[in-house]
Amino acid sequence: MQPTSIHDSVREHYAERARTETSCCSSSALYDDQLLKDLPTDISQFSLGCGNPITTAALKPGETVLDLGSGGGLDCFLASKQVGAAGHVIGVDMTPDMLAKARANAQRLGYPNVEFREGYLEALPVDDNTIDVVISNCVINLSPDKPQVFREVFRALKPGGRIAVSDIVTNGALPEAVQKSMAAWGACVAGALTVQDYARGLIDAGFVDVRVTPKETTDKWLAALPIGVPFSATITARQPRADEQPSGEMPDGVELETAGELKIDGLEDLIGRVTDMDSIENGYDLRLEGDLAEIRAKVAEVQQSVGCCSPLKFELVEAADGAHLRVTNPPASAFVSIDSLN
Repeated sequence: MQPTSIHDSVREHYAERARTETSCCSSSALYDDQLLKDLPTDISQFSLGCGNPITTAALKPGETVLDLGSGGGLDCFLASKQVGAAGHVIGVDMTPDMLAKARANAQRLGYPNVEFREGYLEALPVDDNTIDVVISNCVINLSPDKPQVFREVFRALKPGGRIAVSDIVTNGALPEAVQKSMAAWGACVAGALTVQDYARGLIDAGFVDVRVTPKETTDKWLAALPIGVPFSATITARQPRADEQPSGEMPDGVELETAGELKIDGLEDLIGRVTDMDSIENGYDLRLEGDLAEIRAKVAEVQQSVGCCSPLKFELVEAADGAHLRVTNPPASAFVSIDSLN
């Protein structure tokens, strides 16, 4: 397939991560310590994910696992230990720098049942009906053609095979300016699907038992805001068995398990002013346009409205490039980390 401008932008973003060995979040905040033990620190702490698909996948000895967007190989190495010598793990990535890093790590660890292949998620370099489990960690949102990714995953899986994915989703559409931002694509923001679109894409590809669940308490609160603020979720599904006929209907499990109804006065008006969005250490930075005095008043309204009903913190930051609304949860681990504003 021919790469797109989004592929090129994302590839360069993650190539730089590989070259500088810059992780975006702490693995210890995503994985149980028992999973990471016996791995060298430089490998176990190089994480670009937003969750823990390994535990969700409940891998069994002898299974064949496919990791979409395998990066430095961490999830592949964790999967390798669980499927054992009789199993096999294939990592697919489109970034040569990441593949070089992953292959060097595999050689160093001496894992004979792990291999890394160069390719796009939209054209997976694997044969039909050969995979037991597909995992992925904050990568499918980076694809410009997610329906094609879902079709490719379905093609690769054996009948009854399953998906266990951590990814970024939204409950409500992102602002249009954010969707068009190349920087926001690389930061796992602009390409995020709504929960409903993600589930619908999997169902349309033929999957059953689709579930989308916010990852932790903070994500449940973010999911309660129907304003297009991204949050981390666990997505599971499976290919029907040979004797099973999918209904094509949206299952009840797709309904978000949120923190309940959450109405914050003034927030909708502020979201209408968003021109860009970045991920920061414990949440998101929303760049706003408009009269600064009006923005100050709306942020004050939001801060008063939220009171003690939510763990989220809403803060106005006035920087050289304008006003920013930071939506954060200080105790939470980061989804994606970028440099703070100057």
